[in-house]
Amino acid sequence: MSKDKKEKEKIILVVEDEQALQDALKLKFEKKGLKVLTASTGEEALEVLKRKRPILVSLDILLPKMNGLEVLKKIRDDANLHDLPVVIVSVSGGQEKIRQAFSMGIVDYLVKSEYKIESIVEKITDILEKYYAKESKGGK
Repeated sequence: MSKDKKEKEKIILVVEDEQALQDALKLKFEKKGLKVLTASTGEEALEVLKRKRPILVSLDILLPKMNGLEVLKKIRDDANLHDLPVVIVSVSGGQEKIRQAFSMGIVDYLVKSEYKIESIVEKITDILEKYYAKESKGGK
C-alpha cells in the first residue's frame, strides 16, 4: 500500500525562468511518468514547496530577483525541506558557484550548454532511481 502511494507521488519541481525550456523539461519528465510542478521565480518555487513536497527539485541558478543559490539556502534552512534532493540545471557553470552549490548539499550540477534536454532528463531520472533505491535500503 505505501509503495503504491509513493508511486503516485512521483512529483518533481522544475524551477526555470526560460518558458520554452521549462515547457520542454515538463513534457519530457511527464513522458517518463513523473508529475511536474513548475516555477519561474525563486519566490514562486518556495510558494510551491509550502503546498507540495516533490521528490526532487531541478533548480536554475539565474532567476529573476531571488537567485537559485538563495532558493537552495532557504530549502536547506527549512526543517521540512532540508533533505530534499536538488539538482542544479543552469547556464552558469563557474567553478565557485559549483563549489558553493555542492557545499549546500546538491545532488548534481548540470551546465545546460553541455547537455541536450533529453540528456538532462535522463540524468535526473537516473539520479532519482539511485537516490530512492539507496533510501529504501536505509541509507543515503
